[in-house]
Amino acid sequence: MHENLEIRGTESQEWINVHEPYELRDWAIYFSVSRMKIAEAVMAVGPMVEDVKRYLGK
Repeated sequence: MHENLEIRGTESQEWINVHEPYELRDWAIYFSVSRMKIAEAVMAVGPMVEDVKRYLGK
């Protein structure tokens, strides 16, 4: 896992704030997808991490 994720605790959050560039970056790293894919997923299913995870097939 990327070191910044451990510092920020991204994996423990329940929702993704696409208005924060660091969150897009960290979630993209966490899910191994592009920032654009994270934003697309949030637009499609909402900001809840579990919903985004399902959408991305992770």
